[in-house]
Amino acid sequence: MKTISIIIGKILILIGKIVNKGSTLPGEYALKIDKNLTKKFKLPEKIIAVTGSSGKGSTTAIIRKIFEEQGYTVCHNDSGANLVSGITTTLIDNSNLKGEIKKDIIILEIDERYLNILFKDIKPQILVVTNICRDQPPRQGNVDLVFDKINQGITKDMILIINGDDPYLRKFQLQNKENKIIYYGIEKNKYSYKKDLFKSLNIYYCPICNTKLKYNYKTFEENGDYYCEKCNFKRPEIDYKVTNINYDKNYFIINNKYKIKTQYNILFSIYNTTASFATADQYNLDKEKMEKTLNNIFKNQKIYNEYKIENRKITIINNKNENATTFNQSLLNIKRKNDKKVVVIGWKEISRRYQFNDMSWMYDVDFELLNDENLEKVICIGRDKQNIATRLKYANIDKKKIITFNEIEDATNYIKKNTKSNIYAILNFDYVHPFNNSIRGEQNEQ
Repeated sequence: MKTISIIIGKILILIGKIVNKGSTLPGEYALKIDKNLTKKFKLPEKIIAVTGSSGKGSTTAIIRKIFEEQGYTVCHNDSGANLVSGITTTLIDNSNLKGEIKKDIIILEIDERYLNILFKDIKPQILVVTNICRDQPPRQGNVDLVFDKINQGITKDMILIINGDDPYLRKFQLQNKENKIIYYGIEKNKYSYKKDLFKSLNIYYCPICNTKLKYNYKTFEENGDYYCEKCNFKRPEIDYKVTNINYDKNYFIINNKYKIKTQYNILFSIYNTTASFATADQYNLDKEKMEKTLNNIFKNQKIYNEYKIENRKITIINNKNENATTFNQSLLNIKRKNDKKVVVIGWKEISRRYQFNDMSWMYDVDFELLNDENLEKVICIGRDKQNIATRLKYANIDKKKIITFNEIEDATNYIKKNTKSNIYAILNFDYVHPFNNSIRGEQNEQ
């Protein structure tokens, strides 16, 4: 049954490559033929898994690049198919008909709700948890449910690599005391702050004694140098420290030595890159080569890109819907730019995974950050334009500055004819290419 299911899977993968589809279907059909297929693969010794509410894809891509630049062959679900069927497709694609994975290392992005299922068959040496935050409420429920799903998959022999700046993630250490834990984080810098700029969406109180946490400084939301006044809970000793950040010159420094160019000036990009550095270093790779690799990684044009049209700067941020934390990061990035702005917000659909049209997450987003003298207009586009506009009004943004459009082309025509400022567009992936084409005056890709 194993060989037959692999053959069928490989045929479907080949068809999918021809028609440019099929990252999950081959694995789905192969599992129907042999429901135990995933546990029957012969895997290499080195396996890294990355999970979390956001940043999984970016982090695995960086880790993969580091290993490839040092001569490793890599099996990686780079299509983003991170559920059981998608990962099974990846294993089929990288195996021979006997189910042998002829690669040096497996690097997997895994959906946080399915990690405990996959880890019954796939045993990683290292698990990276990027973050756990409110994300896709109709699907995920709340952060505690996600934590429990991840925690159920952890075994005592795994090395955990987590963000030490996040007090919520420290719950993994409290419940997995026998595991080796590697912490990465960001030291106090000129962008740190003491006064709360955001609501803490995940944790206010000490997970040991339930006392409200105090902070020496914060980097973002609940991340920072936290401590409890009543017990010994506090930010741990950080193994991989970002010791300097300079957004103006687009770099940050790890452990006072390794200078890394920022892919883009968004804080979680720095966290993800540092997590990748920490992960690769567990395999004793050449750190100078790692530094060089990170400095040669091109910007992910699917996530973020910048260009100019007639002396107007265009900045496109591909933002995941239903995640207030990532949206706040996008807004903070825009806020830091001390220029006149037109901000564009929109999406084609909330989710492709279900039909709910949940808007509750927008009220966790701090759109109030846009409300200053530098804002020329906010353009709301797409099917939820009125919901976006309503939320902006609750942020006390002048309603005269809020414009709505059904279609991207109408929005870009208005922007070109009626505004003068630099353009910052926070878009879901389905609007990035159409917006880029339209603002440039090109025909949209089909």
